[in-house]
Amino acid sequence: MKNHALIIKNITYEKPGLISELLEKYDIEYSIVDLSKKLEFPNIKHTNLIIIMGGPDSANDETEKILKELELIKNAFKEEIPIFGVCLGLQLMVKAFGGEVYPNSIEEVGFKHNNTWYKIELTREGIDDPVFKGINNNFIVFQLHSETIRPINGIKVLGTGELCKNQIIKIGEYNYGFQFHFEITEDLFKLLLNKAPELRGKDLNVMLNDFNIVKNQYIERGTKIFQNYLHILNFI
Repeated sequence: MKNHALIIKNITYEKPGLISELLEKYDIEYSIVDLSKKLEFPNIKHTNLIIIMGGPDSANDETEKILKELELIKNAFKEEIPIFGVCLGLQLMVKAFGGEVYPNSIEEVGFKHNNTWYKIELTREGIDDPVFKGINNNFIVFQLHSETIRPINGIKVLGTGELCKNQIIKIGEYNYGFQFHFEITEDLFKLLLNKAPELRGKDLNVMLNDFNIVKNQYIERGTKIFQNYLHILNFI
């Protein structure tokens, strides 16, 4: 039986980017559920991987959508189905595991804060983790969030940032969360520029120029990270 991945989108424009490209490259079957269009929560019994994308919600919302999504994640933990979370996806994983999600001291948006690049530094555990095999321990990232997480026992921090400390987490052996958007492609980035409410009023030309400066290395790094993850799962 082929491996199957379930991609959960919390808002239509936050597409999986490099993630779906690599699933297709390696002929891994996947389905996409867009919860912003319909509250449809499929049976995860025959799913081998759940990927949770970002969105404008808060993991602390008490909407039907978020409460049901948290329940799905708890069930996945119970059934030992690997989860990979991006941005809100990370925060939902932490919340479902019993950790805290709360407002960060600043809103992290784009590639820079006051002309200083957002950078991630891997912790010792991050450097040693196979998901970062072949990845430098300090790199630029694209951010789109205003909340952060406080980990509890059982949540390892693999990467940290200066203005938002807990940026990459791991729960158990196969569950990873990334606060930043490592998965952006050129097409996805341009879509986010046009659609993401967090970017309204920002200088999009400056942001596009920032992306063009780092684009090749950024896409290469994101590709390598998710390839490493698929290797960890023995999907490829």
